Amino acid sequence: MPPTPPARESLKTARARLSTNRLLRASAELIGERGYDRTTLAAIGARAGYSHGLVTRRFGSKDGLLEALLHKMISEWHEREVAPLLAKSSGAASLHVIVDGIRMSAKRDAPALRALYTLMFEGLKPAPRGLHERMQAVHRNQRSLIAETVARGLADGSIAAGADPEAAALLIAGALRGAAYQWLLDDEFDFDRALGALAAHMRQTLTTRPGQTPVEVPG
Repeated sequence: MPPTPPARESLKTARARLSTNRLLRASAELIGERGYDRTTLAAIGARAGYSHGLVTRRFGSKDGLLEALLHKMISEWHEREVAPLLAKSSGAASLHVIVDGIRMSAKRDAPALRALYTLMFEGLKPAPRGLHERMQAVHRNQRSLIAETVARGLADGSIAAGADPEAAALLIAGALRGAAYQWLLDDEFDFDRALGALAAHMRQTLTTRPGQTPVEVPG
């Protein structure tokens, strides 16, 4: 008996999802290796095992592919890996969820994370169109998330009284970006150790510990 139309459509959808994921994976690898400017649609198609035409049909343009890649690397990752844990954690624990999420991403899929950080720094350039504004929004959203998390920790008592949410957000986000820059620049830089040191510093300076006087973050 021939397959029913729904079954054929399901197979078609699965194949499309597979090819999309392969193309996005190839684009992340190439951006991490070459940078955005020197990554072409033809090279992405070749790396993924498809034609240049499929890349264009699937994403419309290089800008369209970039938008899909950023969505997968940032929005989907946050909703899948971070948001469920944040919803169940105290403010102090949530800070470590954020940092640990990055550490796990570096261990599980370093090429994709390196591609994301490469795009962050390429956001300083006037091209590609819209990347500068998108990266501005990424940084602002992360600082806002950290500040909100510290404020929640103050409310639930897991963050030391007197901590400044905005100051903490500036320091933590700055440390994350500084570690990322060194990771891209220097193959000998221990990114995981740097994030572990940041987590230990946050625990020492921000977290309320029984029997100890809370340490305040300077305003």
